Amino acid sequence: MFQVKEEESMPERVIMCQWLCDKIDEDPDFLDDVWFSDETHFLLSGHVNSKNNIVWGSTPPDYYLQRPLHSTKCTAWVAMSKHGIIGPYWFEDDNEHSMTVNTERYLQVMTKFWAALGRRRGINRAEQWFQQDGATPHTSNESLTWLRQSFPDRLISRRCDPEWAPHSPDLNQPDFHLWGYLKDNVYINNPQTIPDLKAVITKKIRQIPRKECVRVIGNFARRLQVCLQRGGGHMEHILERQ
Repeated sequence: MFQVKEEESMPERVIMCQWLCDKIDEDPDFLDDVWFSDETHFLLSGHVNSKNNIVWGSTPPDYYLQRPLHSTKCTAWVAMSKHGIIGPYWFEDDNEHSMTVNTERYLQVMTKFWAALGRRRGINRAEQWFQQDGATPHTSNESLTWLRQSFPDRLISRRCDPEWAPHSPDLNQPDFHLWGYLKDNVYINNPQTIPDLKAVITKKIRQIPRKECVRVIGNFARRLQVCLQRGGGHMEHILERQ
């Protein structure tokens, strides 16, 4: 069923990739001001649970470990661009217990992101674009109203023009790069509590140099071309996480 849905999304992926390539042709610096966003669960048991289920380590696993079904977790959100990474922000209650992502909590994170974006030196918020996937809390009427007011005509999302195509984690920087990088690095010292886990996630993100973000965005531009060459087909099996 999931494979069928992926195949159905191929025409939408072609339209999206062509639009992005056209924007880059019109303005070679276009990607400098696009923020790509995503959230994922980090389980204390030592596993990153992306909603798209495509996060890899740097090498194929030689064996598998059974994980508890309901491991303690934290849910992190980030936005990534050539300017660097904003976040992580956490979906949690006042007692720092992980909470389900809903519209209210998503807008709370968006408000923090918007404020942080305004504090970034050398960035004009009126020129920034924002990308998000089609998760329901992201594309509810309330969320889109807020986002359209904050990023008028500069929002790449489902229910918008341009529209972010479904089933496209292979084109989203946090998905194809950041979550896998963190999986490789945050569990090395085996954090024992959620505060410890959050602290090491934050530390590892802070240590990522801006030049690495620039490189990843460059890789995204190459992935657009590959996606078009494949008629909208996915590329996880032909491109390594870079």
